[in-house]
Amino acid sequence: MVEAHKYCADKTTNRFAQAYEIALHIGKYIDTYSPDVIAIEGLAFGMRGNVTRDLGGLQFVIIAHLQEVKNKLVDIVAPTSVKKFATGSGRAKKEDMIESLPSEIHTYFINLGVKKTTGLADLADAYWIAKCVEDKYKEKNNETEY
Repeated sequence: MVEAHKYCADKTTNRFAQAYEIALHIGKYIDTYSPDVIAIEGLAFGMRGNVTRDLGGLQFVIIAHLQEVKNKLVDIVAPTSVKKFATGSGRAKKEDMIESLPSEIHTYFINLGVKKTTGLADLADAYWIAKCVEDKYKEKNNETEY
């Protein structure tokens, strides 16, 4: 793990401005760390309501920015794949994803001041997305380290 933190867009702006702000923020990390692989969690098909549209829009803006502006391909990982990789069950709950974290990673997240109610599940998801994709590329390239 290189770095982790929670980012909140300016809530006084509309959803479009917030999505663009988040995409720009992520783009700064791409510029800083120049990753070989970028992965993002796909949308859950069971979601309903306005949040689905907001998350779909956010995902589109992030991927469009990374692919069109930063010239980076984005690997979209199904939520069930991440859950199965982390816990052995594609139907795992947020608490299961957190409990599956290695203790040093869990401690690192807690030391950032992040709690279950303020983004710990999101950081756990991000960690497991990275590990899932790392494992995928190791297998693809027959490597033991990536």
